Amino acid sequence: MTINIDIYLKLEDKYYQKGGSFSTLSPFNGAVDAAKYAYIYIKQFKKEHGSKEVQIYKVIYEETIDITEEVQKLYKNRNLYLVK
Repeated sequence: MTINIDIYLKLEDKYYQKGGSFSTLSPFNGAVDAAKYAYIYIKQFKKEHGSKEVQIYKVIYEETIDITEEVQKLYKNRNLYLVK
C-alpha cells in the first residue's frame, strides 16, 4: 500500500513543506502508522540538517486527515511506540 503525507516544518527561521508517497508494510493501521512514517521522515530531515531543533507545524495524511498531534507526541517522546 502507498500513502501520501504532507509535512510542514520550521527549522531555525526557514519553513519547509516536505513529504510524499511512502510504501507501507502490512498490516497498515491508518493514521497511527502514518504518524510513525512522518516521524521517521522528520528524524531523517533533522539529521540531514545537523540535528538542529525542528518545529512541526502540520502533518496531513491522504490530503485531509490531520495527524499533527500524533506526530508531535512521537517527536516529543522520541519513541515510535510510546505515546503519552
